[in-house]
Amino acid sequence: MANASKAKSTRSTKSIDTSEPRTLSRREREEAEKAEARARYWKLHQAGKTEQARADLARLAIIRKQREEAARQKESERLAKEDAARKKKELSKTR
Repeated sequence: MANASKAKSTRSTKSIDTSEPRTLSRREREEAEKAEARARYWKLHQAGKTEQARADLARLAIIRKQREEAARQKESERLAKEDAARKKKELSKTR
């Protein structure tokens, strides 16, 4: 029967050999590969070279065009209102 209260010996950190590189486990290697793949995809996405990026840019171009058209229409309506108000004011002055 072993003595349970006996202190266990520990290894000194100085005794560990750090000269040779540690090999990654399968899980660590797969995680590193996934991170690299994500970074590579994001770089391509930022450059607009992925299908998703092209679709996003096309959608944004359509939205930008719609907003510009809405702004032009709103401006023309505002000018028409101002013109109508000015004409109404001129008519009331002439009477």
